[in-house]
Amino acid sequence: MAEKARHRGSADVIHIALAKKIVIVSFTAEFIEVHELSLVFVHRRRDRRLQVMEEGAFEVWGQSPSQKQIEDVYASYHELEESRRRELEKAEKLRAERNAERKLEEKKRRADKHNSDDEDSDEWVEVTHDMRMEEAAREAREEQEIPGPALPEHLQARNQLGQNIKANYGKDMLKGEAAAMAAYAARGERIPRRGEIGLSSAEISEFEKVGYVMSGTRHKAMEATRLRKENQVLTAEEKRLLSGFSQEERKKKESAMLEQMRSLIASKRAE
Repeated sequence: MAEKARHRGSADVIHIALAKKIVIVSFTAEFIEVHELSLVFVHRRRDRRLQVMEEGAFEVWGQSPSQKQIEDVYASYHELEESRRRELEKAEKLRAERNAERKLEEKKRRADKHNSDDEDSDEWVEVTHDMRMEEAAREAREEQEIPGPALPEHLQARNQLGQNIKANYGKDMLKGEAAAMAAYAARGERIPRRGEIGLSSAEISEFEKVGYVMSGTRHKAMEATRLRKENQVLTAEEKRLLSGFSQEERKKKESAMLEQMRSLIASKRAE
């Protein structure tokens, strides 16, 4: 029995060893087969990469354009730029022609208006000495026809003398402002102020007498400027009138002295 058991145990050991060898051999064969398959796959992938590098993969990216295609693209681009440049030049030329036509029409319109104004205006006539004498005689006749007492000649001469003297209105005055203010002062009217539009000086004076205050009077700086300008104009007018009066008095004194000298010379000659 013991021997049978021993033989059976040794047989089992042999079977186990054989089974292990079979497993190792089968695993080795499978490993070799897998390794060979992997080598085949690697070689195939490498060959495919080389083919893609040489030929390209058109399913992924397109083929590079040829030299002729590139030249065609550049030629079409230059043609497009040239046509656009011609269109811009044509549009600029058309715009210049329109502007020239518009200016010509405006010039023609102004010339027509000027011609119509010239036709409506009086024709220039040369004034001669005879025409001046006739005009003076006509004015004298018109003055004689005026009803009421006439202004004395010495007052007219004094007024004319004062008008010939140029007044010095000072500085910080706008062009023509002092003369306009002096004209109102000479007529004895109220000098208009800035912003007073639509009413005469007499109407504004009546409103101020009632109690109304003009907008220009409220502003202190404007009021001070107005007072300064009015004082300058009134002072200059007073000086001008006084200068005219003093000149008139000087002429009277000179005339009296000349008359005395003439009478003295006449009396000496009579002796």
